[in-house]
Amino acid sequence: MPLLHIHSSSKTVNEKVIQEVHQTGAQILSDVLGKSTEYVMVLVNTASSLSFAQDDQTPCAYLEVKNIGGFTPETTEKLSGLLCKLVSEKLEIPTNRIYIEYQNAERHLWGWDGRTFA
Repeated sequence: MPLLHIHSSSKTVNEKVIQEVHQTGAQILSDVLGKSTEYVMVLVNTASSLSFAQDDQTPCAYLEVKNIGGFTPETTEKLSGLLCKLVSEKLEIPTNRIYIEYQNAERHLWGWDGRTFA
């Protein structure tokens, strides 16, 4: 059930690039978290109204990564590097203008297919 939600202030992004972000983002979560891509969801919102350091002109991004199961410091460190590289390369956002929030979800608080993962 890993979820990657990307909010980007990038205004004009080619549809092919967005598809690459979807595919690569899903593969990164699958590889690092050891879960099948069948259960990975990726949401990409471009042209979001975002500012960073009181600057709303330079592109920036906010990422949310949610997962059932714990994130270790090693896992979040690895994900941070890979996800920042992805967003920087594909959406042309400097890595120092990207925040990532990691959230652990309890099994009973995540639903799918008419039930929860509990």
